[in-house]
Amino acid sequence: MFSIGVKFRLTLFAVTALTILSLSIMPNPPVPSTGILSWDKVQHALAYAGLASVAGWALLPLVSPPVRAWRYALIFALGFGVLMELLQAWLPFKRSGDIGDIVADALGGLMIYGLARLASGQLLKKYRKNV
Repeated sequence: MFSIGVKFRLTLFAVTALTILSLSIMPNPPVPSTGILSWDKVQHALAYAGLASVAGWALLPLVSPPVRAWRYALIFALGFGVLMELLQAWLPFKRSGDIGDIVADALGGLMIYGLARLASGQLLKKYRKNV
């Protein structure tokens, strides 16, 4: 049904999502602060950029056109980020949902979506139509 490459991509995607889930519900994750831009927000942006990257890559052989795969990856990353923050707000131990984390998650996902669109030429095509 699926080639080994697709199975590997989907497995890597699942492992990435489960890793983020595990870190999100960990009672005391390591969170050093580095001034105005806290390390926590950088971690969120990088984690969700990674999630969107792996999700888009996993979907590429399954979804056409490719830009749609990246759109689905962005939607998944955004939804997963919101879900993790709601889950943290619900947990009984030292975790809480944070709108700033959702924004950082979204920025990570949007960065990958934008890069994918740029790499595919979609942003340039849209720009040229409007000029």
